[in-house]
Order: sequence, then structure tokens, then C-alpha cells
Amino acid sequence: SKKRSTLGAALVMTAPGIPMLFQGQEVLEDEYFRDTDPVDWSKLVTFSGIRDLYRDLIGLRRNLGGVTAGLKGQHINVHHVNTGAKVVGFHRWDQGGPGDDVVVLANFSHTTFPSYRIGVPRPGLWRLRFNSDSGVYDPAFSNHPSVDVTATAVPYDGMQYSVDLSIAPYTALVLSQ
Repeated sequence: SKKRSTLGAALVMTAPGIPMLFQGQEVLEDEYFRDTDPVDWSKLVTFSGIRDLYRDLIGLRRNLGGVTAGLKGQHINVHHVNTGAKVVGFHRWDQGGPGDDVVVLANFSHTTFPSYRIGVPRPGLWRLRFNSDSGVYDPAFSNHPSVDVTATAVPYDGMQYSVDLSIAPYTALVLSQ
């Protein structure tokens, strides 16, 4: 359930529009939202890694590192939909170009894909900025080795370039240049 919850958080924080979070979502509050039930702040310690995941996603969304400006823009191209594998990929951008183009890949299945191809809008090195499966967020996560990848001139998903990467189950990856 943690993996699915964090996959959902990654989608909320990388989709166009204003991201909305429920009270206590970042500390995995375990009941439905009620304004009469205060957040259990002791969970900040228990789920500090999940809180850090939200912090990192918010930093990417706000472009604090200067390499994900596209997440602030309104443009989106959902260019990869693999219904059978339950994998979706999309490109976000504001003006386009290095520091602006962002590609998000989301695996909604229980399958690990050690070699998965997806189209990207530009050639060159695509750095992994976020991996929701990272062990720093929760020791139960598999810490699957998704890494930076270099785009090759292999057309895919209607784009001139593509990358071959690896993705764990119920995981979101965020890449940018």
C-alpha cells in the first residue's frame, strides 16, 4: 500500500494543474479525512522517509534544483500508454529544452521491467531526478537500480529519440536534462 500511495503522490505532483494533498497524506494517516481528527504528528518520525519523498516531489514541482521547470508549465504529452504492461509515460514542459523538459514514467503493475523503452523529446543524457522505489524513502522498498540514461536516435512513441531504462513495480521515475 505504501508503494501505491507514493505512486499516486508522484502523479499528483507531476501532473498539470494545482496539486492537492489531503491532510496527513505525507505521514500516511490511516483513516479517511475528518477535520475533527487531528494529524498524528508522531508519524513524522515513523514515516520520515515518506515525508522526505513528498519533500523531494515538491522540490521537483517547484523547480528548486533548476532542472524540472516543465513541471510548472501547462504542457503535457501523454506519449506512452502500454495498457497490457500497465505503464504510462508523459512529457511535461513549459518552454522546452534542457532544464525544462521532464519525462515521467509510471509503472502501475506488480512487474519489474529490467529493460523498458520509452520515447523522449531530445537527445543526450537524461538524469534520474526521482525514483519512488528508492530505499531512502522506506526500507521495505526494493531500491531497484534505475539510473541516468542516454537517449539514442531510435524513434519510439512518436518521438525521434528513446531511452532504455529499468523500473520497479508500482514506481514512478522522473527524468530531465
